[in-house]
Amino acid sequence: MMFKKILSVCLLFVLTFSLSACRTKDVGPQATRYDDIELTYYKVFDGTDVMDPYINQFIATHPGLKINYRMFSDFKEYENTILDEMAEGEGPDIFSMQNTWFASNLGKITPMPEDQGTPDIFAQLFVDVAYEDLVRVDADGAQQIYGLPMTVDTLALYYNKAHFEDRYPTQGRPSETWDGIMDDVLKLRKMSDSESGSKFDVAGIAMGRADNIQRGVDILYLLMLQYGLDFYNENMSKAIFAARQGSKNFPGLQALKLFASFADPKEDYFAWDQYVVMPDSEEKEVSAFAEGKVSMIIGFSYLYDDIVNQMKVLDGQGKRTIGKSDIRIAPIPQLEDPKTSQDKRVTYANYFVETVSRNCEYPDLAWEFLTFLTSKEILEDYFDKTKKITSRRDMIEDQLAHPIYGVFASQIGYAESFPVTSYYYYKDLFAGVIGEADDGGAYQSGLGEAQNLITELLPPEGYINEVKVADDGEEE
Repeated sequence: MMFKKILSVCLLFVLTFSLSACRTKDVGPQATRYDDIELTYYKVFDGTDVMDPYINQFIATHPGLKINYRMFSDFKEYENTILDEMAEGEGPDIFSMQNTWFASNLGKITPMPEDQGTPDIFAQLFVDVAYEDLVRVDADGAQQIYGLPMTVDTLALYYNKAHFEDRYPTQGRPSETWDGIMDDVLKLRKMSDSESGSKFDVAGIAMGRADNIQRGVDILYLLMLQYGLDFYNENMSKAIFAARQGSKNFPGLQALKLFASFADPKEDYFAWDQYVVMPDSEEKEVSAFAEGKVSMIIGFSYLYDDIVNQMKVLDGQGKRTIGKSDIRIAPIPQLEDPKTSQDKRVTYANYFVETVSRNCEYPDLAWEFLTFLTSKEILEDYFDKTKKITSRRDMIEDQLAHPIYGVFASQIGYAESFPVTSYYYYKDLFAGVIGEADDGGAYQSGLGEAQNLITELLPPEGYINEVKVADDGEEE
């Protein structure tokens, strides 16, 4: 019986997510024609050299169809363009949207048709964080799929292997807990009164500030999740990250204190200050890492290329840089030792998701294209081209073996996120909270003010919550 159940699920999986991509492979005289149908597709960061082959492959099985692709390289311009055009009833048919936007933007999306995919099959195909972000309840109480992810990215710890071998050879790599990282800093940092004003010749880790660290706010989000924080109340009508949360006490406060402590001169493990990299530096801690001025930094998978590219720029300026082989990546540290703790590991997920606009005239066709775009065959080629980590469970094992990006593949099973209603507003708000803490301000009052301001953005009735799925595939 169990074998039959598994077989039926597998067959349903294959049919649901493969049929739509194959149903028009007959392009002979009797093939369905798509003349005069045009779809517009907006996406960030992936150029036409990456996307055109996939678009052309889909069009080859849909004769007459046109897909007009537009790539944006500036995220803020992209966000403003999408919102302005959709407000006027226009905009793209298909577009990328950040995973944290979905809870508050379901009204802008046409969900996937039921005959092209079900939430249960989605849960089997894609990792948990994608399910939590993208499978939600509509206004009628029905469970719907609102996006398909090509990739899922997470925060990991980059470190200078040479620094660890030189100053901490008994370990040779970063610790797995934040308490351990504090001890690592004591062995790695080199301090003096330098001409730049910094107390560091070599800083331990880029943490504690938001003005000269590219992902400072994301690291704070990570720590909030690791402390088990509930960012909102149950229906997302109120922010509660500064409040006491039962036995967890004040997880938001604990997260802020831990993050800011790495930039506190009063702490023994003081690791970073405002002078290592000036706030107006475009590259911020990436440049410092490339020059060997900091031993550890935190970032997403694309940070590797950013470091390598920055090394080339610095080499061209005649500056000394670290060896490429010394760029290493470790899983993000945890509050408790993963080897002995029963607590679930947590890292922070941030990624873009492909979805279909409410203004799309041909939503079924648009979703058919997206099921094709997130097929295993396409995403294997996409990873080869871009090195962006898969969203699919059936591709994780192969990517684990990658010498650089395998760490990110190993983390996506325990990645988490939470909804953000306005990316730049939240980012600026929490950067201010961090800045106030660094200046000796009261931690709780800064968090409390941010909590009140975010609550003002939320509708009194809240947003519709996601539906959880139990381990046996049944709705809870």
